Amino acid sequence: MAAIVKLSKHYGRCPSEISAEEIKDYLQDSLNKHQSWSGTNQILSACNRLYLDTLNQPEKVQHLKRPRAVQKLPVVFSQDEVQRLIRSIKNMKHRAVIMTIYGAGLRCGEAQNLKIKDIDSSRKRMIIRDPKGNRDREVILSDYLLNYLRNYVRTYRPQSYLFYGRQLSRPLSKSSLRKVLNRAMERGGVHKKGTLHTLRHSFATHLLNKGIDIRIIQQLLGHRSVKTTMIYCHLNRNRFSEVKSPLDD
Repeated sequence: MAAIVKLSKHYGRCPSEISAEEIKDYLQDSLNKHQSWSGTNQILSACNRLYLDTLNQPEKVQHLKRPRAVQKLPVVFSQDEVQRLIRSIKNMKHRAVIMTIYGAGLRCGEAQNLKIKDIDSSRKRMIIRDPKGNRDREVILSDYLLNYLRNYVRTYRPQSYLFYGRQLSRPLSKSSLRKVLNRAMERGGVHKKGTLHTLRHSFATHLLNKGIDIRIIQQLLGHRSVKTTMIYCHLNRNRFSEVKSPLDD
């Protein structure tokens, strides 16, 4: 086990000769140095297997606790940044797919797999089909996006996939979409470390800022639990707008 080899090299002794306190210090040092919950968790699992199952030295690991995963707030584009991103994209197909991801809060794969038949223009909805076929959901289709998609379809003539790649029968690749977003961020002067998923985070946060109920946002995003959606409450710019500091009194 690589983790145990590193532990042994760190102290220059066999694992059986390393004390419980030294193991604890090593784990803490790993967490502080690399700031990686998963990496430290793997080291702890390796130590448990070694000292509990192989060396029969349970006292060295029985009091060790697994570090808590650090939940970082997602990066979110402001509405002005989203506008600059979209305006910087000149290719109609590329602009259409970026607008769709943001405008409906889609995952990248969901946008890739959208088909012509999934667009319900009369009800202004899109059907997001689960690959397993058991968790399809409806998402909103804005008037602006609907009109843009109509022009896009007339121009590009997709046959199956709404956003096809080099072949009509295959969707636009994720790597291509990443390049589209990266170029748009550069041209639009957006300097955040954003990804395609940032557009989805931005969709949810902007809806919350508008006062949309958290459970409606949960359904639109396709989250199983509202707890997953609750992270956007921490990003809500209106959250503290009516809170007054006691210093003002």
